[in-house]
Amino acid sequence: MITLYRLHEDGRLRGEQIVLPDMSDGEAPQLADSHEQASALHAERLASDELAPPVLVRGDVLWIDLCQPDEAEQRWVSEQFSVELPKIEELEEIESSSRFYLAGDGIHVVSLFPHRRGREPQTANVAFHLHGRQLISMRHEEIGLLRLFRNHLRRQRLSPQDGWDVLLALLAMKVDYLADEIEDIYRALEVLGKQAVHPESLEDTLHGILLQERYNDKVRQALLDSQRLLRQLTRHLPAEPHHKARRQEIRDMLRDVDSLNPHTTFIFEKVNFLLDASIGFTNLDQSRIIKIFSVAAVVFMPPTLIASIYGMNFHWMPELDKDWGYPFALCLMGASALSTYLFFKWKKWL
Repeated sequence: MITLYRLHEDGRLRGEQIVLPDMSDGEAPQLADSHEQASALHAERLASDELAPPVLVRGDVLWIDLCQPDEAEQRWVSEQFSVELPKIEELEEIESSSRFYLAGDGIHVVSLFPHRRGREPQTANVAFHLHGRQLISMRHEEIGLLRLFRNHLRRQRLSPQDGWDVLLALLAMKVDYLADEIEDIYRALEVLGKQAVHPESLEDTLHGILLQERYNDKVRQALLDSQRLLRQLTRHLPAEPHHKARRQEIRDMLRDVDSLNPHTTFIFEKVNFLLDASIGFTNLDQSRIIKIFSVAAVVFMPPTLIASIYGMNFHWMPELDKDWGYPFALCLMGASALSTYLFFKWKKWL
């Protein structure tokens, strides 16, 4: 899907989707180099189709967004804007030279964006190409953060004037999102910390802790990627005076990223502590159960010894011929068990 965002006279950035026809349905739409050429092309199309949409001017387009593009859509964007788009496999490369480089047609950037698929944390690479006033973005899956950004554009909460403004606004929203994710992780770990002292919910507790660890891992990856990208942008930001405010905006984002990185380290430590605590409380609870069985076995050892003695088949055992022999043996076994139990209580082993 291709969406072209152009700046209108009212200062708002609006998006228009470009639908490419099949090979048998006609030729692909064309962009004009000037408003005069656009008017002439539109007049020609109106002669054959009264519902023909206006022809867009290439220079009016500030942001070209490609979401899950096929080969035809990538080829159309490359031809219309004279840019070479990266291949799918190139987006996954992690070396710095592949994620930020300068070429004759502009600045090429690949940035890591976090998002969630259900409850599972995910990350997706988004390729950006800056050339003059235009920004081209390409991704191979839908990302909630970009949906939110488009919604802000529709509600006029953002008023970018060129591709640099769009890119920096996206990166600022990404940093804010990462900060919100860290706050959510802190709140979740607070709940899990209270739940860790209850061994009966061990499985749910461990699952929750490991889920927050995965969230923190994705957040840390995105923060490190943002830190690297912002530093590169600072070095290669044009020296014109109107870029001075943008340079300061990048520095502010870098300070925010630097302040968030220690939080991820602390969260990793807290996750490890909660894992150890959860397993420790479970082991303690199991030790109590084993202790009960151990004490029970020791308490009944003296009665068992007495019963074993009177169970021997010797001919001369005086108590066997006495009327009080049986009650005497029972009382002796009960007294030995009780004395052992009281001894354990006195030692505070129970």
